[in-house]
Amino acid sequence: MKVQQDTINNFFSLNSTRFAIPVYQRNYTWATEHCAKLLEDIVAITKDKNKTHFMGTITFIIHLVSEENSLRNTQEYVIIDGQQRITTIMLLLKAMQQISTNEQIKNEITRFLSDGSISNRLRLKPIKRDREAFALVMEGRWNEITGFSNIKQNYHFFIKELRGYIEKGYSIEEIYSAFLRLKIVGIGLEKGDDDPQVVFESINATGVHLEGVDLIRNFLMMGEDSNRQQNLYDRYWKPLEECLVKESVIKDFIEAYLRIYYGAKVKKNDTYYTFKQHYKEHFSNDIEGLMKNLCNYSRIYQIFIDEHFNLARSDILDKKLVILRQKISNIVNLKFGVSYPFIMQLANDFEQEKLDFENFNAMLELLISYHARRAICNFESNALNKVTYELYKNLLNSYDVSSEGLERFLGQRDGREIFPNNERVKRAFEECSAYSLKSHCKFILYEIEKLINAEPPKDENLEIEHFYPQNPVEEWREFVGEEYERLESIYLHTFGNLSLSGQNQKLGNKPFKEKVELLLENGSLKLNEYFTNMDTWGIENIKERSAYLAEKFCEVNIFRDISKEYRIKPLLKTLADNLTNYPLRILHFPNGEKCNVKTGRELAKAICDYIYKNHKEKAQKFIGDENPPFFTFDETKATHKANSDGSISIEIGCEEGKFWFISGASLQNIGKNLEKFITSCNLKAQDFKIES
Repeated sequence: MKVQQDTINNFFSLNSTRFAIPVYQRNYTWATEHCAKLLEDIVAITKDKNKTHFMGTITFIIHLVSEENSLRNTQEYVIIDGQQRITTIMLLLKAMQQISTNEQIKNEITRFLSDGSISNRLRLKPIKRDREAFALVMEGRWNEITGFSNIKQNYHFFIKELRGYIEKGYSIEEIYSAFLRLKIVGIGLEKGDDDPQVVFESINATGVHLEGVDLIRNFLMMGEDSNRQQNLYDRYWKPLEECLVKESVIKDFIEAYLRIYYGAKVKKNDTYYTFKQHYKEHFSNDIEGLMKNLCNYSRIYQIFIDEHFNLARSDILDKKLVILRQKISNIVNLKFGVSYPFIMQLANDFEQEKLDFENFNAMLELLISYHARRAICNFESNALNKVTYELYKNLLNSYDVSSEGLERFLGQRDGREIFPNNERVKRAFEECSAYSLKSHCKFILYEIEKLINAEPPKDENLEIEHFYPQNPVEEWREFVGEEYERLESIYLHTFGNLSLSGQNQKLGNKPFKEKVELLLENGSLKLNEYFTNMDTWGIENIKERSAYLAEKFCEVNIFRDISKEYRIKPLLKTLADNLTNYPLRILHFPNGEKCNVKTGRELAKAICDYIYKNHKEKAQKFIGDENPPFFTFDETKATHKANSDGSISIEIGCEEGKFWFISGASLQNIGKNLEKFITSCNLKAQDFKIES
């Protein structure tokens, strides 16, 4: 590493030296305020020839590049920090040359602006996107620049400002002399002796940070000379940018790409260091191999962002490729983003003819069914991260990368990762807040429509319609009767009260009979024929229609259940187990009775009620004699405890009055306290079983 503080005069006087802006750098972006500050700093030292001004550092990698038609080498300084600064200096020099009438100054600037080689090229080689505008300015043909250009704008700014300073009494000779006294620190890195990436990371740790994509792009090409950089950029990085277009999409793609190798270990704000680890572990000393792999997956990633993009497989009919694209579009619309790394690997196998159409298509359908069923049953979506990120690896190591392998794997999931079966889905349909699912809701209703209608209308023309309106007029409430409040609070947004329509504004709050007539007259949707013979509309009607739709849902092939042979028997936890993150569903009592429970509060009430009903004396003795901290007969104490630290307080009714069960709100705390209560009544916690 060579570090030297010097004046601009000496730094730009080097013969056979060219400055190259790396191809991976961003466009020239300095605004006029940056240029104004630089010029102000120069003018401030014009009157005192002993004064200098430090304008910063320029860091570069030194390469020796052969000159054309010569045995000589040119030193190429590949700029890794200072691109904006050095480009601005060149524009200012050209502006001073244009303004000056001093031939000596004009000739000196000409030498500064060229590299001193036999071919006498411009000393600065900008990136391709800035190269034409820069060359036109240097050739005095700035008026030929089309469109907006920071290069053109800042050159004009310098011309205008220099003339302004001359009008104020400054001479161009004074300004030029002050310019030559500017000081910079040049940090030259020599290939083989220094690691430019380490230096760049140190520089990036101060000032304005580059992030993720920029750092990765720099890492891939920084160590190469400008010709090699251009080759790598044109062959691999430019196609990647053309595929993905937006910076945000490239960022998402790189995260998904890294998850192929590192799964859930990838952190959103740490992709750069994970990428470096990936290079070291999987592509050591093979930058081009890594870029080729990255470029290939970026092309595949288009299946998530371009509705017209098809995978490449010459032996597969276009019709089948369109089917795959439609299935993947469904996954995108369902916002099942955590499945992208798995699908990318399947798509890669498919293009390499390791995976056939039938298996790929069936696997996509299983993913759709898995996601839709879990949404209906209100399972946490973040539980899918662990499943999907490691899915390909699990299939490869323990099953088979096929639809049967995927079905077997998903059939083994339980707890938070479970693939809900038909029975559970049908139960959930009744009270599922389907309207809040938005994309799921419309997709599910439309797939049911396709099942019962041989010629369904196009889905883009349809919207979700509430049969009982979201904002009902009084006539609707009178029609439903006294249960309208319960309907509006619990059943308004459930599947049973929802349908599809292309005329929502026309339907609005229309009375029941008018609404039915309009639905039938102005549409070809079979879903709405259900309402034909209806004379009433209330909670029971909604429940019945929910049950009907649930049956139809289970008949849709894309939502099919896993074969029973691949499912494990439901695993039951007991009150003796840690219930953290365990999805509650059915509580089995020791006497064979059972009840539905969804929350820790419902679980605690059900068990307290059961014990007090069936083992009253033991319960009274324990509560009265032991005075446990999780029971109280004092309502004020129970309320205060709940309000002060977020504990749950559950009222239990009995012949003697009321008492309260108090516990920390987590399932683990509730379970431990209930276990103490159960064992203190000479019962076994293992006999209280909970089905997920």
